[in-house]
Amino acid sequence: MRPLTFAFLTAVVLLFTSCHKHCNYHEGQQPSQTTIRIGALLSLTGSGSSTGQSSQVSIGFAQQDINAWLNSIGRNASVQLLIADTKTDTAEALKQLKIFYNQGIRLVIGPYSSAEVLAIKPFADTHGILVVSPSSVAVSLAIPGDNIFRFVSSDVIQGQAMSKLLVEDSIRVIVPIIRNDVWGNDLLGATSTNFTARGGVIYSPVKYDPKATAFGSELTQLDANVNTLLATYSPSQIAVYLCSFGEGTGILSSAGNYSHIKSVSWYGSSAFAQNGSLTADTAASGFAASHNLPCPIFGLDESARDKWGPLTDRITESIGRSPDVYALTAYDAVWVGLKTYLTTGTSADIATFKLAFTDEAANYFGASGNTTLDVNGDRAFGNYDFWALRQNPSGYLWQVTARYNSATGVLTRVINSTLVH
Repeated sequence: MRPLTFAFLTAVVLLFTSCHKHCNYHEGQQPSQTTIRIGALLSLTGSGSSTGQSSQVSIGFAQQDINAWLNSIGRNASVQLLIADTKTDTAEALKQLKIFYNQGIRLVIGPYSSAEVLAIKPFADTHGILVVSPSSVAVSLAIPGDNIFRFVSSDVIQGQAMSKLLVEDSIRVIVPIIRNDVWGNDLLGATSTNFTARGGVIYSPVKYDPKATAFGSELTQLDANVNTLLATYSPSQIAVYLCSFGEGTGILSSAGNYSHIKSVSWYGSSAFAQNGSLTADTAASGFAASHNLPCPIFGLDESARDKWGPLTDRITESIGRSPDVYALTAYDAVWVGLKTYLTTGTSADIATFKLAFTDEAANYFGASGNTTLDVNGDRAFGNYDFWALRQNPSGYLWQVTARYNSATGVLTRVINSTLVH
């Protein structure tokens, strides 16, 4: 059973003391069971499917763990999860949210991408739905007072982390290839702001349609851009900056066919870190491993290892690979949602529910660590781990290669599981 902190147990005691005094049922009479229904918008298919599939497993474990805990303390309640596949598509995400609304769902975990969050935000804001994305990071969605909460920090920190790594790697100019959506453009903006402030140069970005499945014209343009820069900079000073979801595997699989872009290092981003599709593609994984491709993503809290370690093992056993951190933030989001419902009941208005959710998040320490939120409803604290593909006797595996501390601005290299400054 999931370990409970002393503070959590104290809250439970207070909760049930209050219920004993005030709940409206006669002693000796068993109240009817309360079913707490929570929706989940997951990218089970499409370019975000790697995260969607691991998150589906993790929130399933959250449901199991919560219901076991409720039963163990004699609480006559249970959690029911309703899961919908957004297909990593903005229109489908909105369609599924409306279905949830018509089913009476007022708390939704997800969706995966910032573009999907942007698409559902107006409906959620006007219909009293609290949306908790485990993975959306677009800077422009950091808005106070709305109904969108995010269990990761915005890309402001990712931009700082990436710029720090680029400068320490002696990269002077980056050539971006990015998804042309709110996330891709916001992330490029955050990284550009920090990198140029450190003396770096951003070359004209190549942008592709998020629904694209072939990237020949984009790679041709990217190759031409690198060729132009090679007249001024050495190959070691140039890097391709890839801001992609799972389609990054297709880009990397073909990149080796272009003479100039294969002569420089590549750097990735949070939405591609630990992506399962990369290790399954021989050409793409080989290119990624030989061209560096460190991908920063919200980092695990070492002080929460006793929580995320066992949960990661459970998920890995189920899906056959290590999950990304968003599976853990999704797990925690379900728990905080459950605790909020225990505090407010299932009929609270949205303002009351949002306030209670913020309070519960501030007092929760889960698999992803401290879930305190800032004034925008985003994760208040967060460091970044850089993941890259490395070869071992069994094949290519994602491994942590560096860590960035946002409080200190220090980047720490990880070599053979040893931290090196």
